[in-house]
Amino acid sequence: MIPIQQDPGNTQWPDSGSEVSSQDTGRLIYASISSVDVPVLDEMRRIRDHAVIHNQESGLRVALMHRCGWFVEWIEGPPDGIKDLLARVSLDERHRSLKIVHESVGRPRLFKPWIGSIAEPTESAGEFARRVMALHERHLRNKGYEPASVWRSLCSPLPGHVEVAAAREGTYQRVMLMAAKQTGSFDLLHWLSRETERPVVHRRFAGAAQDALDVESDYIDLPDQAKQGRRLIANARKGLAMGMTHAFLPDYSAVVLMLDATAERNEQVLERILKACQQVHHQPAVIGLGADGWFSDSLRSATEARGMRWHEARTGNNAPDKAEQWWALRQILDQL
Repeated sequence: MIPIQQDPGNTQWPDSGSEVSSQDTGRLIYASISSVDVPVLDEMRRIRDHAVIHNQESGLRVALMHRCGWFVEWIEGPPDGIKDLLARVSLDERHRSLKIVHESVGRPRLFKPWIGSIAEPTESAGEFARRVMALHERHLRNKGYEPASVWRSLCSPLPGHVEVAAAREGTYQRVMLMAAKQTGSFDLLHWLSRETERPVVHRRFAGAAQDALDVESDYIDLPDQAKQGRRLIANARKGLAMGMTHAFLPDYSAVVLMLDATAERNEQVLERILKACQQVHHQPAVIGLGADGWFSDSLRSATEARGMRWHEARTGNNAPDKAEQWWALRQILDQL
């Protein structure tokens, strides 16, 4: 087997390899205006170092995002623990004007004690604030959305305003791209961006521990494809160890493994994808993408042994270019 350098499969936290509990838990999301006047990434790391210790003591799991000059925090755990944490953060001078945009009891999504992300602004702070207030007002009227939908509405919104995006949530096709080698998934996404003249959105995620390296994740929206739109998300291989990947894995209709000529490498990355899906009890379609000679019976059998569907997007005998990759992949995606 060929080792994949700097691709941790486990952050070594005690619960890193555990499954998400099926027991209902408290869930709360708030948004607040950032008052941080130092580099945001440095501040997020300081918050992480403090939070992972205290949150675990209280049985809490937290995701924190910075975007457009705002913080958004998603908290899951015992309701009393959430209440105590909210009381503490409301006194924190690093933010102000805290607005609750979701509060409920239900099935948990967060997989690790702490998740941090910085999202590239795709709108003005004023536009972001209007979406915060729209979600806050829906919460006050007891007409809020599920926490994952609320988080996406603020951190990686679908095209259109809040109501339009929410209406498309259930039918918007989400597809993860992951390459068995190097940066093939990101390369394909950026090529597709140039071809379609659609922008690429950049995100950066921080792990819950020092050995969980920061990772990039880019996405592109193709609103005129699939039934009501398609989002392609390029993930780094080491992103499979990140809590945010696990939190949103249940929303993917397909995971695309961009194959390499080395069979052992393909099998190794596929095994990690299958393991992540089993941990969150989700069975997306798995699509192998590559030249004919890169496929093997073991890829199909390993996938189907886990009860998941295997599809093959074949590009012919030679190493494919980006146009050939996209043509083969779209034929499969359009059939899902």
